[in-house]
Amino acid sequence: ELMKTHGPSFDFIHVGAAWGTLAKMPSGGGRSADGVVLQRLQVLTRATVQAMGSRQVSNILSAMAKLDASGRMDVENELVGVLLRRATGMVTDFKPQDIAHLSWALASMSVKPDAGLLEAMQGQATATAGDFKSQEV
Repeated sequence: ELMKTHGPSFDFIHVGAAWGTLAKMPSGGGRSADGVVLQRLQVLTRATVQAMGSRQVSNILSAMAKLDASGRMDVENELVGVLLRRATGMVTDFKPQDIAHLSWALASMSVKPDAGLLEAMQGQATATAGDFKSQEV
């Protein structure tokens, strides 16, 4: 209901929060109910991706991986690609938690990013290695 009523006014923060909330919710209405919400979220994600920061990108990909693992979503490679292109352009903004979430999401979805993103993530992980917490490693 919330997506239907307020979705058109969502900004990138709302979109990221909606993905996270959906990933944590039990599948109440089944795959078809999730499908309507996911379709709207995918459209909103594409519309707001350029305003997203590293936290939103990594959290959305993490939520997508959780939904994929639970069978509630088939990963849409085009949307993953849009988010990865955004990530590539701002890797130096990634904090350790963002790197951990992004790495886990990609591995969970069996997505192999291009070499440029992998190298940039490795460089950022090395640069911020002292800031990682044990649960982020």
